[in-house]
Amino acid sequence: MFRSVELFKALRALKSDPTVGQHILDVRGQGLMVAVEFASPSHSTFDPAVRKDARANLASNISKRCVEKGMLLLTTSVYETVRFIPSLNISSEDLARGIGIFKEAVEEVVQGAI
Repeated sequence: MFRSVELFKALRALKSDPTVGQHILDVRGQGLMVAVEFASPSHSTFDPAVRKDARANLASNISKRCVEKGMLLLTTSVYETVRFIPSLNISSEDLARGIGIFKEAVEEVVQGAI
């Protein structure tokens, strides 16, 4: 299976998870450059990403938690978005480990454990 298919499949499964998925607005990208956008309690009132019940700074807190667990993850601009850009020759094992770290970090931050 192509690595991009594995990554999208895992991230879309996380988006459909009833415990954390409501905080994930979008999973998008092409190839292995993939972004996950989270809801935000602020920004413009006309922005569809605004959810008053969302935790502030989800993307940066998730990114920090991923770094603490050994995975570098980029946030983007002023929006609550993280970006995956793994090397094109990433192994299935390393990709699975990264997906696991991201899933744990999202669960911990969204549920307020961190």
